Amino acid sequence: MLRGERILCFAPDPWSDIWRNRHRLLSVFARENRVLYVEPRTYLRTLGSRLRAGRLRLRDALRPRVEEVRQNLFVYRDPFYLPRTRRAGLGALVDRLRDGVFRRALERLELSEPILWLVRPEAWDVPGKLGEKLLLYHVVDDYLSYPGVTERARARLDAEERSIGARADLVVVTAEHLLELKRHLNANIHHVRNAVDARTLEEGRRPGPRPAEVAGLPRPVCGYVGGITDKLDLELLESIARRQEESGRGSLVLVGPVNVGPGEAAERIARLRSSRAVRLTGPRDAWEIPAFVRSFDVCLIPYRTGDQTRSIDPLKLYEYLAFGKPVVSADIPSLGPFLEVIRTARDREGFLRALDEAAAERDEALAERRRALAAENTWEHRAEQISRAIEEALRAKGRASAGVTA
Repeated sequence: MLRGERILCFAPDPWSDIWRNRHRLLSVFARENRVLYVEPRTYLRTLGSRLRAGRLRLRDALRPRVEEVRQNLFVYRDPFYLPRTRRAGLGALVDRLRDGVFRRALERLELSEPILWLVRPEAWDVPGKLGEKLLLYHVVDDYLSYPGVTERARARLDAEERSIGARADLVVVTAEHLLELKRHLNANIHHVRNAVDARTLEEGRRPGPRPAEVAGLPRPVCGYVGGITDKLDLELLESIARRQEESGRGSLVLVGPVNVGPGEAAERIARLRSSRAVRLTGPRDAWEIPAFVRSFDVCLIPYRTGDQTRSIDPLKLYEYLAFGKPVVSADIPSLGPFLEVIRTARDREGFLRALDEAAAERDEALAERRRALAAENTWEHRAEQISRAIEEALRAKGRASAGVTA
């Protein structure tokens, strides 16, 4: 395992948001290294909307700029009083002020010569400014295939991603499809899947109370954990809810924040909220998630199939398996190694049939195989994989520098 290093991660979401693989991996690395998680930049164009929506309050201004959220793991909060802007004569001044605030934080934390960990193309302008000893680009999605991205924006993202890839010492991707899509970025590219944490593995083997939102709901309870976005097949979820409501059997529980734009998706969410068979719990802290998964009879991965989902390795799958639960998922490529213990479907009718089969399952041996498979895929395993790749990249840089010196 990597030890005694300084890791600086520029993230696209707050530390308190839904926990993703970067949260899990950095928590493991912080056991032996000093880690700084840099929250997203504030932009002038979005500051006003945040204020109007009530998502920025006085208490946010009073929170410390840098906070140690666990031993050796620090979070840097962007100074929203210095929002980035492209206004002539102002942008350059603001950037200098922002840079000064950030560099003072790095000095206090003694984060010189860090391993720079980038997650999104938008951070293309960071490399080369912080004296990093190594640049890692961690790709968890095909950002260019996101719905609603214009051709102009796609071209910009592609150029930004190529810029990072050209400077990176290694690229890490989470899905085999991404391995093929991003191979052009860098010759040193590694496939490292998502995983599950030790606490969830422990929770998966012991009983516990059902959350209040689930207690008393008609069984079987079909549940989903994660962001509720346009990535989900909301029409399919409506079909599930409608069938449950009409039959009086079963419930649908969706655990996570809702983030959809106006239009058809918002209308479908509204119909789901109004259904007697459906519970939308809203966002939950990471420590609350195991209790919900434990209460599900069937766990769902109801993605819309398409360019975006072909590149996804669902983190939730590993959490579901840790509890031995039956899983029904859309048919996506990354699930290949798990097809013996889960069910997949290519259309709505197939998904509904698979739900019925999963709800009727009573195979404890199969449940135990799922738990065992989850135990083979832990964040410690993934951190070891990335550690080996980083150490080899550092050795290669050392050899290259020695050759230049000689």
